[in-house]
Amino acid sequence: MKKKIMGLIAIVAIAAVAGYNIYTSQNNVKLSALALANVEALARYEYPDVEITCNQSKHDSPGRCWHMYGECSMGWFIRYDDCIFSGSTYDSCVTPCD
Repeated sequence: MKKKIMGLIAIVAIAAVAGYNIYTSQNNVKLSALALANVEALARYEYPDVEITCNQSKHDSPGRCWHMYGECSMGWFIRYDDCIFSGSTYDSCVTPCD
């Protein structure tokens, strides 16, 4: 009986220490509105404004905002690299189709 009580006390003590360590390790830093405004003001001029425009035609090199998708037919020759407009500046595709 004494061993069971001591074992229970040991388990409770370990759980209490673990719970306290978890509680103290949570570092929730809440910034005030003024501090957030200062961070935003400092970061505003970190990078210059860059405007990326999409090509109006898939035949213009480098074909910004056009994504490679299906096939197109050029007479008897079939190409598998026709382009479709995606609007994403990460896509690039140029095709002789159409």
